[in-house]
Amino acid sequence: MLMRSRAVRRPRPAPDPLRRWADRLVHTVLPGRHPRRDVRGDEPLRVLMPRGLARAAHQSGIGAAMRHQETVVRSLGHVVVTNPLRPFDVVHLNTPFPDTPLLARWARLWRRPVLVWAHSTEDDFRDSFPGSNALAPTFRRWIAHLYRQGDAVITPSDYSKALVSAPKYGITRPIHVLSNGVDTTFFRPDPSARGRLRESLGLTPDAQVVISVGMQLVRKGILDWVEVARRLPEVTFVWYGRTDERLLTAEVERALATAPSNAIFPGYLRADQLREAYCGADAFCFLTKEETEGIVLWEALACGVPALVRGIELYRDRMPDGVLTHQVDGDDPGFAARAASRLEDLLAGRLTDLTGAGRRAAEEVDLRQVAQRLRYIYLLTGVQPHRRPRGGLRGGGSAATAPALRRPDAAGAPLAAGR
Repeated sequence: MLMRSRAVRRPRPAPDPLRRWADRLVHTVLPGRHPRRDVRGDEPLRVLMPRGLARAAHQSGIGAAMRHQETVVRSLGHVVVTNPLRPFDVVHLNTPFPDTPLLARWARLWRRPVLVWAHSTEDDFRDSFPGSNALAPTFRRWIAHLYRQGDAVITPSDYSKALVSAPKYGITRPIHVLSNGVDTTFFRPDPSARGRLRESLGLTPDAQVVISVGMQLVRKGILDWVEVARRLPEVTFVWYGRTDERLLTAEVERALATAPSNAIFPGYLRADQLREAYCGADAFCFLTKEETEGIVLWEALACGVPALVRGIELYRDRMPDGVLTHQVDGDDPGFAARAASRLEDLLAGRLTDLTGAGRRAAEEVDLRQVAQRLRYIYLLTGVQPHRRPRGGLRGGGSAATAPALRRPDAAGAPLAAGR
């Protein structure tokens, strides 16, 4: 009679030291692939905001937006990591540079959520640099490719969301609207700045000063701005910000070379100097032709300076004429004359004072408000802590990876300056 044999269970051999070392390397020294099992749900996140080529955008609106993001992330109690080789739980990608898709693929390798900020569109690329109009369709295909790398796309306004939601961008992931925000504890009215601004410019105490801020681009309205200055010779016009001379179009070079003597171009300013300019100016004249948000306009409104803007679609909807800003429509040869007339009325006090409404609107997009909305986007995207390496978090080797700022207390302790 045959008997059924019974398999003998042999003990599993203990893993050899080399295998244990390799496992430790993959799951501790490199970012772990799996959620941390030994942490609470409210543990700080490690938010990767890689420097890389993003340094080239330091003086642009994207650079300001990235600095705002760092402040917001820290205000939530999280940690900013700048080195992609260090452990991270989520990555923020902001720039349209060649390293952006590589960083997105790196995050996907480690199964980390990728949040892509859609700061740029085909529309606001036009009228920027020499050849930008011809390259605009190619640029749109490139940024559409970048935006599709994200688990979620974040754009600063409903207007820009409508643009990147178009079929030609091909985005199928969720698109969230989140303002770049403004630090209203830093940018706030200061009447005493009026005298200091005029002293710094070598002007008399009663001189009228109109400012604008941005890169010197056709899209930013610098050509019309110079013509408005020419029509109001008794007013001093100051344009803060600069563009590399190699990137200036022939039109802009000609406008700068032939600008009237009452138009001044001091260049790029530190945040505290820029605040002085906002607070000391009689008006902020922002004649941009296309924006996805325009951080500088929020800063101006937060400082309580009267604002005259071009009536583009974004501002007609978000900052209506006669409610938050005064606006001049059009982009025709008669635009500069109409803008000069409206600005003259604003300086003479013949238009409604909207500075209080502008300040209140800026407080609605204060960085504290932005922080709470970002927290909600993290929740929707499934961002969560992962295993921490033994010995604690290993920083990215720069000031940006220092311990997170303490969370705002009930009294509303001020955040660091956003710029």
